[in-house]
Amino acid sequence: SEDIMYQKKIKENNEKKVFHYIYQKRENLSIADISNDLNISFPTIKTIINKFLKDNIIKEDLKVGTGAGRKAQNYSLENNFVYSIGISVHLKELKIVLGNERGDIIKETIIKENFLKNNLIEKIDEILEEFLLEINEQVEKKLIGIGISVPGIVDKENNIIEITSSLRIPLNKIQNLSQKYNKKILIDNEANLCAISEKFLGLGKEFPNFIVLNIGDILNMSTFTEEDDYGNFSFKASRINHMNINFQGILCECGNRGCWGKYASEIALLEKFNNLDNNITKIKDIFKNDYLINENYSNLFNEYIEYLAIGIKNIIFLYNPEKIIISGKLSKYKENFKSELLEKIYSNNIFFRGKNTIEFSNLQEKGICLGAAMLPIIDELF
Repeated sequence: SEDIMYQKKIKENNEKKVFHYIYQKRENLSIADISNDLNISFPTIKTIINKFLKDNIIKEDLKVGTGAGRKAQNYSLENNFVYSIGISVHLKELKIVLGNERGDIIKETIIKENFLKNNLIEKIDEILEEFLLEINEQVEKKLIGIGISVPGIVDKENNIIEITSSLRIPLNKIQNLSQKYNKKILIDNEANLCAISEKFLGLGKEFPNFIVLNIGDILNMSTFTEEDDYGNFSFKASRINHMNINFQGILCECGNRGCWGKYASEIALLEKFNNLDNNITKIKDIFKNDYLINENYSNLFNEYIEYLAIGIKNIIFLYNPEKIIISGKLSKYKENFKSELLEKIYSNNIFFRGKNTIEFSNLQEKGICLGAAMLPIIDELF
């Protein structure tokens, strides 16, 4: 199927509900407040709190207050009570990070190489083995799992990781890896992992439903849906890179012409600029040295924004989303193009919702790797 959905059902027990609540609120939590907000009895909450204290998931805060009478004990989420590893695979590099429950990155390694080949999982195995050797024993004891992001679709029905139409990797290679390291290893599409990092660490905290559009080597999109008040959610990646915006356009590797990715991905933008000036090899190069003051460069960039706007308009027509969060390196430079992009999208004012539908991620290109690291934590603890 075109869209593969991940559904997270919060395990229907009080302990998971309390953990979810504490994780969202983080600090200054009293047993009475948790009991009232979750409508679970005071003694039950007290039992769960004692278990979390014993497991070092939470800590007691110092009692503060004035006046007579007993001060209520407050609790906060402990720091570094759990760790995970996130791996993000890109066209010309692989990032591997060690993170904690809050998405703080403790260690990061970047390897520049073309990884999108049949031996991808074997390469990940080599890199992971080396990375684990550099992690101390205390941290490894608390390592809950490993998340891997790929710029393709993980098709569990057919048991394959489809990177491109010509590169399909058997999913059981991940299970073999999981057995070798005796750790939970989860793999998903990069936009889905951006959706996770946005929901738990970024702008998505504020919104129950949103779309993430990740502009990277290719274009990826994920639709995030919160299904109820208990934190059950699902997300679904779509192959937006091959949405057709010009049927007589540029030939794509997929065999069709006019795929959106050939016009609006990071690679498409860099190729255009590199043809004008081969010193431009990274996104940041475009926004320095006053390139965009030069008419040739600014025309090229305006054309890029035009194509980006066409695709985003199509997404709004199809999904009517409450929010679209744009992530990727480009979001770092939003001040250079945000108003032009919004103008092109909303020029005819034909949409039900207005310009504030579109947000730019604060996580930028870190969203994918953070999401990969958060995936095993959320899967296991929630």
